[in-house]
Amino acid sequence: MKIKFGTSGWRAIISDEFTFKNVRIVSQAIAQYVKKTNGKRLIVARDTRFLTERYARLVAEVLTANGIKVLMPENPTPTPVVSFTIRHHRLDGGINITASHNPPEYCGIKFNPADGSPAPPEVTQQIESIIASLEESKVSTMSLVEANKSDLFEIFDPKPDYLNALAKIIDFDAIKKAKLKVIVDLMYGTAMGYLDELCSKLAMEVEIFHNYRDPYFGGDRPEPDEERLALLANRVRTKGWDVVLAVDGDADRFGIVDDEGKYVKANEVIALLAHHLYKNKNMKGPVARTVATSHAVDEVAKAFKEKVVETPVGFKFLASVLLNEKAVIAGEESGGLSIANHVPEKDGILACLLILEMIAREGKPLSQIRKDFREHYGNFLSSRVDFELSSDEEKKKLFEKFENLEQYSKDLKITSSDRIDGLRYFFDKPGSWLLVRVSGTEPVIRVYFEAKDESTYQKLNMLVRKISR
Repeated sequence: MKIKFGTSGWRAIISDEFTFKNVRIVSQAIAQYVKKTNGKRLIVARDTRFLTERYARLVAEVLTANGIKVLMPENPTPTPVVSFTIRHHRLDGGINITASHNPPEYCGIKFNPADGSPAPPEVTQQIESIIASLEESKVSTMSLVEANKSDLFEIFDPKPDYLNALAKIIDFDAIKKAKLKVIVDLMYGTAMGYLDELCSKLAMEVEIFHNYRDPYFGGDRPEPDEERLALLANRVRTKGWDVVLAVDGDADRFGIVDDEGKYVKANEVIALLAHHLYKNKNMKGPVARTVATSHAVDEVAKAFKEKVVETPVGFKFLASVLLNEKAVIAGEESGGLSIANHVPEKDGILACLLILEMIAREGKPLSQIRKDFREHYGNFLSSRVDFELSSDEEKKKLFEKFENLEQYSKDLKITSSDRIDGLRYFFDKPGSWLLVRVSGTEPVIRVYFEAKDESTYQKLNMLVRKISR
């Protein structure tokens, strides 16, 4: 079986491909890669999915047998906390047993090297190459009792250092003074003890949902999108809350609902927070976004005379801009962002706290902040449509249709195209574009499009529906 690392680690269905045997093989491959780079210490963490304690133990048994010291949190741990811990304690990398926002039948392994970023392709390709040549008989293991005696295994708590770091980034006093009423949805995930604890201290009133472990995530996937936050959006409208803050299963993605009960797309959140960081926190530097992300953030950067860095899809590409160019904010439309001088990894907890800080510093409701933004920068109407396909042949056929877009596009004139990641078209209406790409983590083709006026947006919408028939 071929094990592939996608946009963010290796993910597979539990007891199908995600087996004890394959977890050991992947762990051995990571151990060999880490040793090749002279690595000696890793954090091994887990999310709240089925059997993650057992999987984390297996990983630790393999790493320690290879002479690598393992630091293991006792409780489920957010992916951004893993990234922070690697950097703060100068570790040689970290592994999180997580499938992020995927459905409950999935599990996965995320690997972050010594800089704390998601492993880039040049790293994952080396690990995949080792996996391909590994036999199970070549996998070493050591009992954790023995590892502990040999000073190769340690239980530790990464939470205090991470929370202290957030206190230096976010204006907690301003949030407290704003006396906000906040709903928090933890989606049964790793933000338990993090986002709920912080909001309980910072907000005047807090209501917390799904703050216990359920490996089935309530029978759904732990993704804080519009559909899954609909009930809480209704609660905001009827009960008068200021905001809903939500994170996914491993707390690297965010979901926001404003005081009018309207879901705020990640594209808009990234642009709003860019404006906040430049205006209210006087930060300097470029913004970074993926090719699939709204160009609203470009307009913000332009207004503050800063540049925009565009990358392929995947936070591993944005991470290098955060590290090398000190991007003020780096974000992607799927609900991930981080900022300068924090972690080079998506951080949903940070994003939620920045929203609270922005509301507090602006001194007005989130709905009004959104209206003010549109009045200043204009409209950015964007959408993503996912096509779940059952075979590679179906994927190929649909992609080929998009390659022949001109046959279907009578009302929209194509001005240029590129293949930075997938296939992207630009049209003659300013600010209008369409991107089609194959997902790196799921059997899905995703189509993204954006326009600055309703008429062009609807034409793009109809075009996508027409091609997919």
